[in-house]
Amino acid sequence: MNSGRIGGRRIWRVTPAALVVLLTLLAACAPSSGRHSASIASAPVPATVCGSASKSSPTVRLGPTDLAHTMTISLVLRPRSTDASAAIAALSDPTSPEYRHFLSPQEYAQRYGADSATMAGVAAALRAAGLRVATSTASASMLTAQGTVAALNALFDVQLGDYCDTHGQRFIAPDVAPHIPASLVGVSGVLGLDTHSVMHTGSLLLPRRPLVSGVAGFGPTELRAAFDLKPLYSSGLSGANQTVALPEIDQFRQSDTQAYDQTFGLHTGKVTVTPVAGGATSSSPEPVLDIEVIHAVAPAANIDVYESQADLSSVAQMFNQIVSDNHAQVISISLGACEKGLDPSTARSFYASIDSSFQQAAAQGMSVLVASGDSGAFGCQDANLSVQEPSSSPFVTAVGGTALFTNADGSYSREAGWEGPLESAGGGGGVSVVYQRPSWQVGPGVNNQQSNGARQVPDVAADADPLTGYSVYYSGRSGCSGSDCWQVVGGTSGAAPFWAGIVLLANQLSRSHGGKSLGLLNPLLYQLGSGLQASQVFHDVTIGGNLYYPAAPGWDYSTGLGTPVGAPLVQALVGR
Repeated sequence: MNSGRIGGRRIWRVTPAALVVLLTLLAACAPSSGRHSASIASAPVPATVCGSASKSSPTVRLGPTDLAHTMTISLVLRPRSTDASAAIAALSDPTSPEYRHFLSPQEYAQRYGADSATMAGVAAALRAAGLRVATSTASASMLTAQGTVAALNALFDVQLGDYCDTHGQRFIAPDVAPHIPASLVGVSGVLGLDTHSVMHTGSLLLPRRPLVSGVAGFGPTELRAAFDLKPLYSSGLSGANQTVALPEIDQFRQSDTQAYDQTFGLHTGKVTVTPVAGGATSSSPEPVLDIEVIHAVAPAANIDVYESQADLSSVAQMFNQIVSDNHAQVISISLGACEKGLDPSTARSFYASIDSSFQQAAAQGMSVLVASGDSGAFGCQDANLSVQEPSSSPFVTAVGGTALFTNADGSYSREAGWEGPLESAGGGGGVSVVYQRPSWQVGPGVNNQQSNGARQVPDVAADADPLTGYSVYYSGRSGCSGSDCWQVVGGTSGAAPFWAGIVLLANQLSRSHGGKSLGLLNPLLYQLGSGLQASQVFHDVTIGGNLYYPAAPGWDYSTGLGTPVGAPLVQALVGR
């Protein structure tokens, strides 16, 4: 695991190299029954080596940025209505006349986005400052523009400089917090002046050869048996005519996912790729993990992969475009950064942007699932308790991690909250320092000695421990063939798409009965978790933990409400 401090900001990255495991100790510590795998990988080579930064001096300023260099920025626009929460709550309330009367992107923009006069004024001010206005979004919440460093320095009263971090990454950042000039009336923040890669993935893997489903790692057959999904397939559900969007910061080979599908005989939907803000240039197991886990659960669903760079501006643009495109009914996010670690001036702009995007997603009937992270209760990878964003947003469903063990016949045996003290790894969870606890977050276990009125993470959980991970076909950076490409992969980055697959099946069932997509899941999930049928739709995980918080009866900071009992949960969600 890598972390560093840039100014006042700590960032983290969980890479395949982050989980270097002493295999003999792990084998000794692992339960005697169930399924076993481990996680280890070689360290990636930095794409750009740029100086002599060290742990004692995490960043090095290389000098001022070339004044003629052109950059793209994102301006976050103030909405005409500051809070859509009440309207979104009505969309999720079965007793409301607005229940599941979802909005189109145009309707959302008209009610909550910046008005056309504001957008026109901002665009005019940018052009007057020497910038070129590139695009405006359908949601009227973000506007992008391009300009030289000289123009940006003057407009935002900063001096942009070139920096090198401790991992050899070169980036641009301002010397002080940007000042929004009076000419940009209606702008609440700016992103893109800092190009450092802040958002990271968390797939954790170990090569295994040869590997087929049933030998090591969970494949489609094992997942369907363990989580009681078989009745859903018997009734004809497969995710057909549903679409899930995957925001990614890495590229992938479609030949990998095709090999996975062929191995397990899956008839899958279409996979498309959309670059955003220049697209992605790096590679990792994350995209194939997301795609292949969804194919294991909802094979016929279409998958829209969006790819961007890992800086906050690019990621915010990617989220915004996914929601504005409005192609998908479900969004599965396996990206995160420590909530406490973001620079306050940048964080405010980023949170304003993603809050608008995720509120719009809920208003349009999109369900958003987000991995809660792989550093346990310590999202900044230091001694302080912290959670990661965007899993802490009240408009997403945060997915924590467990270790899953099955019986000899493949049926569910037990689960424990995922924590690996030797690796400082585990399912993310804790208390937000950004968001208040929403009204729907109630039920057994929610009020506890750590509760302080803030948003609590996660909401639900699924298998994430690399010792009980997912079977994934990944050919790596240098390529491979045949059995050499099979991996056992863990992390909440696998748990989130697993839940997304279940929601796709539920949406298909709802549509087949003349209903609509589920939309924001959390009000429904917490209602079920508080009701008499809670034990029928959730596996309540009561052992293990996440390096600090123990799993416990009811809701807990390690596993949330628990893991899904597939068929009964889908029926209950659709029937609400």
